[in-house]
This record gives sequence, C-alpha cells and structure tokens, in this order.
Amino acid sequence: MYGLHWSESLSLVLFWVVCAIAGALILMQRLSVICRYEKQFGLLESNWPGAIIGGLGGAGVASIGIYFYFFAPAASGWVEWTGRSAYVLVLGSSAAHLVTFIHFWRRLGAEGAETGNLTALRQEQVDKFRQSRENYADLKARDDEAVDELLAVFGERLLSGQRALSRIPFYGYLGTVCGILLMAEELTRLDEATETFKVLRDMAGGLVLAFQTTLVALLAYLPLRKGYDMLLNRMSDLERKWLDMREGEKRE
Repeated sequence: MYGLHWSESLSLVLFWVVCAIAGALILMQRLSVICRYEKQFGLLESNWPGAIIGGLGGAGVASIGIYFYFFAPAASGWVEWTGRSAYVLVLGSSAAHLVTFIHFWRRLGAEGAETGNLTALRQEQVDKFRQSRENYADLKARDDEAVDELLAVFGERLLSGQRALSRIPFYGYLGTVCGILLMAEELTRLDEATETFKVLRDMAGGLVLAFQTTLVALLAYLPLRKGYDMLLNRMSDLERKWLDMREGEKRE
C-alpha cells in the first residue's frame, strides 16, 4: 500500500481478513438460529449464504475503517466519526437482511416448485383431510390452523425482517444529523475573516456527509424492501396453492 510501512500494510491485511472471518461467522450463526427452528419441519440446514455475504460484509466494514483512518481527510472530532460510522451500520444491517432474504428466497422457490418439505407435509395433511369422515366445517377449521402453522415457519421471520428494515434509513439519518451539526459548528467560526475559506471547505465536507449517508442508506433500503415485499407476495401465492390442494380434494 502506497505511503505505508510494510508492517502497517501487513497489519491492515490481517485486520481485513479478521473482519471478513468475523462477518462470516456472525451471519452463519444468524442463519443457524433460523435453520435450527426449521429443522423440526424436515428442512435441511444451509449456511453458505451467511458465509459468503458475511465475509463480504466484514471485508467491506474493514475497508471503510481503513479508508477513513488512513486515506480520508482527518476527522475534526467525535461528531464526524459518529457520522462516518453510519456507513458501517448501513453495510452491516444490509448484509444481515440480505442473508435472510436469500435464505427465504431459496426456501420459497423450493416450495413453489413443489420440491420443498413443507409442501410434502401439506400433502400429508390433505391426505388425512380426504380420509377423515368428520364434519366438513370442523375439518376445514382445523385445516386452516394447520396451514397457518406451516406458513408461520417462513412468514413470522419475513414479517419481522420487513419491520426491522426500517432501521436502515435511520442509520443514514444519523450521518445526516452529524453532517448538519458539523456545518453548524463551522458557522460559529465565520467571525474570523481569515478563516472564511477554510470554514466553507469544512462546511462542504459536513454537507457531503449529511447527504451521502442518507443516499447510501436509501440505496440499500429500497431494493431490500422491494425484495421482502416480493417474498411476502410469494407467501400469499403459496397459501392459496395449499388451500387449493384441499379444495381440489374436496371437489374430487
């Protein structure tokens, strides 16, 4: 790395690798918690999205830290460092939500193609429904509850993930507030005429921080929100398909 001693360059590489490994382990653990719950329904554990996205996210966090510490203009104080931390918060949160999105996208894809375990469980429920001689209204009520239980395997996590997405724009707003505060601090120095141009330059830096962090947060939030909405629509399609399986058996 240009301008750095070899020992500093080695330390930065080690820091980058450690952050990548830590990110991979954190998101693999996050997926393990989800898969542990799904395993009781016969769904196989799959941690590779957590390893890949977590590794990339951890490497990205390390890169942000290295850039701001060694290559960006020196921060004027804790306010600017707090504003810069918004990039790390946005990246970390987005990586966690992206892993969850990929996991459920794969799960719902398997169910939609009728190769998933939940669809097989649903078929078993329909077979029992067909063979039962009980009152249809009672059977239908119990079957609706069974469908809700199967949908909750994916649906509860998806809904909680969609709600948690709203935090990402607020991380961007953190950078915005810090950037505006930096501008306000610089305005207090305008009484010194010789400092005018330096103050204006520093104000421009605060303005860039204010708008750039919000822009980054929104660019991360909007595609993820669209993706989660798409998954919830697929959940609705899956619910209709499972209910149609019962009604199809009834018509037969």
